[in-house]
Amino acid sequence: MNAQRLRAISDYNQVASTKTDTKDPHELVKLLFEGLTDRIALARSALAKDDREARAEAVTKAQKILFGLRDSLDFEKGGELALNLDSLYEYSTRRLIRAHASEDDSIFQEVMDLMVMIRDAWKQIPTEHKLGNVQ
Repeated sequence: MNAQRLRAISDYNQVASTKTDTKDPHELVKLLFEGLTDRIALARSALAKDDREARAEAVTKAQKILFGLRDSLDFEKGGELALNLDSLYEYSTRRLIRAHASEDDSIFQEVMDLMVMIRDAWKQIPTEHKLGNVQ
């Protein structure tokens, strides 16, 4: 497992340390998505409370998780799907920066909606059809 992915998982461990005991790559990606959506929710909450420090921390952690998700993509096995996910993760990273800088909750909501859609789709993959390293 590469360093960025481990750092992203490490960041999520602060919230859900008991869940990361699994070695299953599919499960780890699910945990990353849960951590990502949790961090976006924290950023939105901090924005509503005008807590810039907490918002900056949540956005930074969300970005680290997105970097880990991007780094986990297998472009050989994943083909067009991996390319599309890479573009989506890169776009989401840029949008989080914009949401934070402009203090625009609608952008946070946009990224949240995208990541919830991907997270929920990932959860629906049957055990026997796991994509392994495609993600």
